[in-house]
Amino acid sequence: MDHQLTRLSKRLSYVLRHHPDKIGIQLDRYGRVDLQTLIQKFNQHFGTPISEKIIREIMKDSDKQRYAIEGHTIRALYGHSIPVDPLTPPVEPPEKLYHGTTHAAARFIVDEGLKKMDRDFVHLSANPQMAIQVGKRRDPHPVIFEIEARKAAASGLLFYPTESGVWLVDSMPAKFLKIIDQ
Repeated sequence: MDHQLTRLSKRLSYVLRHHPDKIGIQLDRYGRVDLQTLIQKFNQHFGTPISEKIIREIMKDSDKQRYAIEGHTIRALYGHSIPVDPLTPPVEPPEKLYHGTTHAAARFIVDEGLKKMDRDFVHLSANPQMAIQVGKRRDPHPVIFEIEARKAAASGLLFYPTESGVWLVDSMPAKFLKIIDQ
């Protein structure tokens, strides 16, 4: 994705995941907003040209599916720091899931488990490669946790899949975690 599209994608994420009020839009309980309203308010606020065509180009060129256009609405698929309800029902997860993080955070995670912190959900990766990629955003050599997802689900935790291979869960107790790379 080129620099301009990356910049627009980051602004779109900021608005749809964290601060819709910044441009004067309101999301429904699932994080959706009318696409044309978003485009109009986005362009007014940022003064940068965005259109449905550009948003679809961002979606096509991104290695992570961050947004979904559903009929006349758009939403971020995950990563919200504002409360939104998941659109999909919980499902049984795969046997293992993964989480990449910094060495500093890993020290706490070992004892306290994974917590959602300032987000609506804990994000888990479908495979170790995804977890490494996520972890490298904040640490060049991230710590990778393997999660016994199926055992956690059997204990009552609910798992929500996303189209991008990210799995969402409210929290993950330390007893289901094991460091596999550090």
